Amino acid sequence: MQNSLEIRYEEYLLKFRNMIKSLGLNNSIQKEYVLKLLFESESHLSADEIQQIIKKEEKVNIGIATVYRILNLFEEMGIVSAITIQGMDSKMYELSLKAHHDHLICINCNKIIEFVDKEIEELQEQVAKNRGFVLQSHNMIMYGICKECQNE
Repeated sequence: MQNSLEIRYEEYLLKFRNMIKSLGLNNSIQKEYVLKLLFESESHLSADEIQQIIKKEEKVNIGIATVYRILNLFEEMGIVSAITIQGMDSKMYELSLKAHHDHLICINCNKIIEFVDKEIEELQEQVAKNRGFVLQSHNMIMYGICKECQNE
């Protein structure tokens, strides 16, 4: 699933820097490393994966506590979305540039497949409406076994 918004990283980085400044927060190269990695990633990443990739690609020593602090800040700011996968200790993160989508997760290999289904979205809205509930957001995760694992 590609990023829904067509924006170059340089533009996004500028907006990020302005947002950080407007909130009275300090920017850091570590924040920008995490931001760039998530911007360029086509998959969901754990904090451990983010730390390892930055260490390898950027040749900098970034601590796991720093990565978690940055991810927590980004979550609070609405920059990243996180999902928690059953049986895993850590969340999986992605940049919040994509339109709303739901997830299928393989219980064997932890593969995450993103999908959008208009009928499911409409049904969820109807369920909420029928119960007098105004839906603000939701996160649907379905667990199963992916095609590749079924063929093993």
